[in-house]
Amino acid sequence: MAAETRAAAAEAKVVVLEARVSELEVENKRLREENIELRARLNKNSTNSNKPPSSDPPFKRPPPKTKGKRKPGGQPGHKGVTRAVIPPEQVDERKEIRPEVCACGESLQGVPGAGKPNVRQVVELPPIKPHVTEYLLQPVRCPCCHTLNAPTVPPEATTCTGPNLTALVATLVGEYHLSRDATAALLQTVLGIPICPATVQSCCEQMSQALVAPTREVEEAVPNAASIHLDETSWRQGGVMHWLWIGVTNHLALFAVNRRRGKDQLNLWFPKGYSGVLHCDRWRPYEMFGRRQLCWSHLERDIQAIIDRKSAGEQPAVDALAGAWSIFHTWHQFKEGKSTRPDLMRETAPYRAAFRRFCTRGRDQKRDRKWRALGKDLLRQWDAVFRFLDTEGVEPPNNTAEQGLRSAVIWRRTTQGTRTDAGSLFVSRVLTAVGTCRRQGRRVLDFMRDALLAHRRGTPPPSLLPPMLPEPGLQPG
Repeated sequence: MAAETRAAAAEAKVVVLEARVSELEVENKRLREENIELRARLNKNSTNSNKPPSSDPPFKRPPPKTKGKRKPGGQPGHKGVTRAVIPPEQVDERKEIRPEVCACGESLQGVPGAGKPNVRQVVELPPIKPHVTEYLLQPVRCPCCHTLNAPTVPPEATTCTGPNLTALVATLVGEYHLSRDATAALLQTVLGIPICPATVQSCCEQMSQALVAPTREVEEAVPNAASIHLDETSWRQGGVMHWLWIGVTNHLALFAVNRRRGKDQLNLWFPKGYSGVLHCDRWRPYEMFGRRQLCWSHLERDIQAIIDRKSAGEQPAVDALAGAWSIFHTWHQFKEGKSTRPDLMRETAPYRAAFRRFCTRGRDQKRDRKWRALGKDLLRQWDAVFRFLDTEGVEPPNNTAEQGLRSAVIWRRTTQGTRTDAGSLFVSRVLTAVGTCRRQGRRVLDFMRDALLAHRRGTPPPSLLPPMLPEPGLQPG
């Protein structure tokens, strides 16, 4: 009887221990997955996430990608770039330098020159002296009724800064992203103009009003482009998280600050929808557009993140990433005119099938959460993965939008964002003007001055739209 009791107690203890082992196995699995996730977060950098390269610590830079064996610098056959020579009609002074005595001792005085002279231009900045106009507003008393009549202030004297200076101030802030204090200090140091940060702010407010019509014109033109690059980044307004949006076409750059990251801004920009091709990342609100091209720079970083996790998807991701580099080598050969689009489609077909298998395997497995999420997401929007291979005018990366946001991100880091809606409007308008002028090769300062003059005079403002430069259409290959 005692033996039976001991056996029953042992069996009960085994059951308890087995249950405890099962609990520990579940907990161990959870902790291992949590450990992988935390390690992945600690190892995030610009190569495996959306973090910018500027966020990488200088003491722990990620290793460079070994995509090829080319050495840094200009490659064989690369056309060198030298400093542009100022045209002869813009040269203010010309000095002829001649040798006086030959190496043999013979005098060269009066001997005519031989061959074409070697031209060296030295550019110097003359002393800068601002032009100051003083308006004497002289009141006059009427001899008849003895009323003291004050003169009307002319439009050009309503502010203490002229159009050139106001445009320069707004350009220093909006294009070169100087702070108000730094702008005031620069003007006082270089130009000798006693100006305070409050006056700098006034110049920015004037320019913001002058850019209302030109930026609205860009906003109306962007939805008609055949191809648009869209992206967004965080922005702070009054300490509250906002989002800075960008839309870039071949000749236009449109910016806006919105409280939300969802579809609100997209609905404002595209109230009637959009029929062209949208270059974007995998952010869900972009799925409201039918024709999209997912950014392959983002996809490469997502695949690299799977590799860095050292989990079940590591080797398949290594193979997928190597295939991606191969396909883009083929793509660049096509862009250089060394192959046709049918050749491109034929040569990349094996990788397209292999990448779909990679996504399907990731979706169906349970061991690697990152691989499963990527595979499931890409299969859901598969038409947007390789659209660049069969559609003319479509690029695989969304670098155009990311590069357009780069200077704005630097501005955000130095200013910590804006304080009011008016400040955010100035940011979006001046970035639209600067980005559009740069894409068209126009001088930003000249456009700013012309827009401000038109605003002060009440005349039609200059246009930001390129003259006779329609956006190229997109044609299936």
